[in-house]
Amino acid sequence: MIDSAETRAAARDRLARALEIPVERLDYLAEVPTGDLDALLHLVYDHFFSVTEDGLGKIVAATRVLPPPVAAKVASHNNSALMTAHLAAVLEPARALSVAKRLRPELLARVAAYLDLHRSAALIAGLPVDLAVAIARALADRQDWLTLGTVMEVATATQLERCLRALDVEEILSAARLVYDPAALDRLAAVTTTPLSDQLRALHSRADTSEG
Repeated sequence: MIDSAETRAAARDRLARALEIPVERLDYLAEVPTGDLDALLHLVYDHFFSVTEDGLGKIVAATRVLPPPVAAKVASHNNSALMTAHLAAVLEPARALSVAKRLRPELLARVAAYLDLHRSAALIAGLPVDLAVAIARALADRQDWLTLGTVMEVATATQLERCLRALDVEEILSAARLVYDPAALDRLAAVTTTPLSDQLRALHSRADTSEG
């Protein structure tokens, strides 16, 4: 795992989002290695999932009796990215995907910022390619490089290739700089051409790189 000041800052940003607190409150973790921060993040997600699964049970039960088009209209009308992300975390993947396909890319881009995208990889993989591209484009327009970088990590090969076509070089690099998994950077480099592929591979050599 790449461990540098830049990737530690990205890991703190992810953790702050999960905890819904200002990232400045985590400044005391500045020297904690990226891998340890990532492990803490997944513990937070696991805890959140376990405590909300029962609490959202009644809402989930209600959405199960609603046809996906109706559930999507409710989510769109509510326009709460956080609540939609909470529901996506506890709905069965097939139903969550059926609802997600009916939501606006702009809303899904905001939802993605609150999701554990690695836990939701199956949901992401099931998205139509055109919708995945629209979400990536919306994230770039919002300059949410942190979420865009994570989407790049979990996207399928076809989604990734098409998403990169929709982004310019600076947008790709802005997101890739916040990716701290060398294998994910290799995937990015493999579907791009020089000089961009060389720039992506060069991110491997950031200061304090360590294998984890």
